[in-house]
Amino acid sequence: MAIDRKVIEREDIRRSNKEFYSLRDKTVQLYTLPEMNYLSSTGVGERNIYAMYDYRGIWMMGRFINRVKHYTVRDLNKNFSRMPMELEWGDPFKANMWVPEYIDQILFNNTVADLVERFGEMDYTFELVMLPQRRCAQFLHQGSYEEIQQSEVELLRGIEAQGYKPKGKCQEIFMNHPHCNPPEKLKILLRHELA
Repeated sequence: MAIDRKVIEREDIRRSNKEFYSLRDKTVQLYTLPEMNYLSSTGVGERNIYAMYDYRGIWMMGRFINRVKHYTVRDLNKNFSRMPMELEWGDPFKANMWVPEYIDQILFNNTVADLVERFGEMDYTFELVMLPQRRCAQFLHQGSYEEIQQSEVELLRGIEAQGYKPKGKCQEIFMNHPHCNPPEKLKILLRHELA
């Protein structure tokens, strides 16, 4: 059956959530993030932004988005833009990507079944999770990844200056792709949950 492209709703979820994914956070800003639906994967790999897209769980997120759009366009008449990768480095690292609420557990399971059929069993964590509302601080790092620790220090100073304490690990949200931009043009939004 042919899909009528005129009735497909094109949803720019990046634009509709720009408050929480802002390139204007050049000073430390505080946000209350709503409950949000995420793809989530954990894995093992060194802290390397140029190799991370080859890590299986992160690589599979890209394949998942491409495949799930087949279902959202065909069954829901919705096409959505891809959100940036969000990483917490550690052993294991944790990777998240925000997805619209209409990607529910049934749609997730059907898409994963397609991917397993095509690429084989997943030997890593790959799931759909709903993160609760949370208070966070954000700060935009611009420039070489080698200097990101200076921006992390700036974020922590800003958190303390506003009377808060950080909780957990800092997230790096890749607002542009490391492979497609020279180091001096990188934009990485740092986000830290608050206690």
